[in-house]
Amino acid sequence: MIYRKSALLLLMTVASATCVMAQTPPADPTAPSAASSPHQRDATSTPASEAPATASPEASAAATPHQKEVTDAAKTKHHQMMKDCVAKEQAKNSATSMDDAKKACMSQMKKPGSQAQ
Repeated sequence: MIYRKSALLLLMTVASATCVMAQTPPADPTAPSAASSPHQRDATSTPASEAPATASPEASAAATPHQKEVTDAAKTKHHQMMKDCVAKEQAKNSATSMDDAKKACMSQMKKPGSQAQ
């Protein structure tokens, strides 16, 4: 019986000590020495370099060359699709004005999942 009480007391002591140790936070979790490898310590000891701010208030000024290339290609494709659509609208009805043809094409292009025909 005495062994059971001693074993239970020992178990409770170890369990409570484990809980206390697990809940104690490290001194400074953001310090470079808190990193787990030499590489991480090196990476956290030097500040990250940032891209310089652009002088232009336009959002497109911050675009990368790839983003500019893609958006320029999309604009060119949209412009060509509009030209083709307007030509088709005017071919259907020669009395259709340029503005009416553009409006018809814009409404066709705004429909989800449809391309100008």
